[in-house]
Amino acid sequence: MMAHKTAIISQNVEIGENVEIGPYSIIHEGVVLGDNVVIGAYCEVGVPTPLSKSKKLKIGNSSFIRSHSVLYIGSEIGSNFVTGHHICVRENSVIGKGVQIGSRGDIQGDCEIGDYVKMHADVHIGKMSKIGSFVWMFPEVLLTNDPIPPSELLKGVVVEDFSVLAAKVTVLPGIHIGKDAFISVGSIVKNDVPSGKLVDGYPAKVICDVNIIRMPDNPKIKAYPWRKRFARGYPENIVSKWVEEFDLK
Repeated sequence: MMAHKTAIISQNVEIGENVEIGPYSIIHEGVVLGDNVVIGAYCEVGVPTPLSKSKKLKIGNSSFIRSHSVLYIGSEIGSNFVTGHHICVRENSVIGKGVQIGSRGDIQGDCEIGDYVKMHADVHIGKMSKIGSFVWMFPEVLLTNDPIPPSELLKGVVVEDFSVLAAKVTVLPGIHIGKDAFISVGSIVKNDVPSGKLVDGYPAKVICDVNIIRMPDNPKIKAYPWRKRFARGYPENIVSKWVEEFDLK
């Protein structure tokens, strides 16, 4: 382990091989860091809270947590987790492998996030949200959870696999977004979104099937499902499944 001399590391911490901990970072009791994890400067990892159901915070192998990030105790995060700066992950959240959170991202407590979810800057995931795998969320996406704020009537948003939420999308409490859906820029989603549909507007309404949308630079290519044309950054074994699924050989 390589830890800066100003870092504060509690005794009851499990640290894998080749871990780096930057200046002025604090690692609290109960933190479990896998191999090759990098913690940047001024991070606080394993923040105690009475809301936590577990006294552990597990962070998987080869994760990269940039400066000023805060992660509470009680969550479990898979391998290859990558953050921007100033992110927060609250307690009781389960996050899969290969997840990326952009700068100032905020993951509230009791959330479920699948594998390879990509969130750009300023994304807010409300408490009790459930997000599938391979979901894209662009800047300032907001998943809300309180239908009568302030109240205790929390209803988390559900987003299924491969869906795309464009910049500044707001999703109201309890909404279900189906697989391969596309939510257009600035839309406010007040009703459930069927799988494979494009919705747009305030309130968002179904416009068409996503599979009729064409690439602007080459109308011969269908834009969605996006995995037919975009694979950058995904593991080869996953891409090969998409190639087989869509007969792209």
